[in-house]
Amino acid sequence: KTPLGVDNFIASAHYGRFKERHGKSFGEDADEGHRFNAFKQNMQTAYFLNTHNPHAHYDVSGKFADLTPQEFAKLYLNPDYYARRGKDYKEHVHVDDSVLSGAMSVDWREKVAVTPVKNQGMCGSCWAFSAIGNIESQWALKNHSLVSLSEQMLVSCDDIDDGCNGGLMDQAMEWIIQHHNGTVPTEESYPYASAGGTSPPCHDKGEFGARISGYMSLPHDEKAIAAYVEKKGPVAVAVDATTWQLYFGGVVTLCFGWSLNHGVLVVGFNKRAKPPYWIVKNSWGTSWGEKGYIRLAMGSNQCLLKNYPVTATVDDSNTSPVPTTPA
Repeated sequence: KTPLGVDNFIASAHYGRFKERHGKSFGEDADEGHRFNAFKQNMQTAYFLNTHNPHAHYDVSGKFADLTPQEFAKLYLNPDYYARRGKDYKEHVHVDDSVLSGAMSVDWREKVAVTPVKNQGMCGSCWAFSAIGNIESQWALKNHSLVSLSEQMLVSCDDIDDGCNGGLMDQAMEWIIQHHNGTVPTEESYPYASAGGTSPPCHDKGEFGARISGYMSLPHDEKAIAAYVEKKGPVAVAVDATTWQLYFGGVVTLCFGWSLNHGVLVVGFNKRAKPPYWIVKNSWGTSWGEKGYIRLAMGSNQCLLKNYPVTATVDDSNTSPVPTTPA
C-alpha cells in the first residue's frame, strides 16, 4: 500500500479476506462497488493514521472497514448531541492538587469492577453504555457485587434523551434520579434489544440492580480525571471517535480529535508505559480494537477525552477498595 493510492489488485485481495472474515458473501450487497470503493479509501486512511501513530495500528481487517466515514458516523456516532450540549457544559467539582493521582497505574478490570465489553450495534446508544458502565463500576466499588445493568431501560424509557438517535451521560443520570428514584434494573431482567437500530417501547419492569444518589461533572483536566479514576473508579467521558473506525490496537498518540461524538468509559491508566496511556472501554463488541478497548496517550487530550468527564455517585458503605499500584 502507498500513501498516494491503493492498487486495485491488492485492495481486492484485502477486501476478499475482509468479507470472508466477517461472513459477508459476494453479491450480497447490491452496492458492491460502493462498498469496495469505501474499503479502498479506508486502506489509504489506515496508512495515513499509521504514519502519524507510531505506537498504534490501524487496519482494514475490522468490521467497519467497508463503511464510508459518513456511514460510520451515522450508524455509530452522535455528533449533533454533544455539539448542542457542549456550550452549556460546566464543571461541577474542583479537584485540589493535594489529591491528584499518585499511582503510576490503575486498572479497575483487575479489581472485578468492570463488566464485560458490550455491543450497542447499529444504534446511537453509546451515551447509555457509557453512563451504565460508570454506574456498574461505582455501584460495585461501594461494596456491592458487580452486576451488569440495563442500557435498554435508558434507551427505551429515558425521554430526556433520544434513544438510538443520541443522548448524554449526565442527562441519563439526571433522568434516573428524577424519574426512576435513582434505580437501574439488571441487564438480565431488561436485556438490550436495540442493536438493529430501533427501540422497543418502555416496559420498566426490570429487577433492581443498583441505585445512584447523584452525579457530577469533573474538571476538564487529565490530572483531575486520573485522580478520580484512581480514588473513586471508572469515569464516563465523551470523545471524538471518528478515527476509531479503523483502530486495531496500540496507543493512539495523534487522534485528530475535532468534536465530541461518542460516549465511553475510562477504566484505568498506566503512567509507566512509554507513552503513558488511558485504558478506555468501548461498546462496539470484543472484536473491535483490543478486545473492545482502546488506549489513548495521556497528557495531550487525545480524542478530546478531558472535555466531558462525568460520573454517578453512590452512597458510601463502610469500607472502600484500594485499587492502585503505588508509585
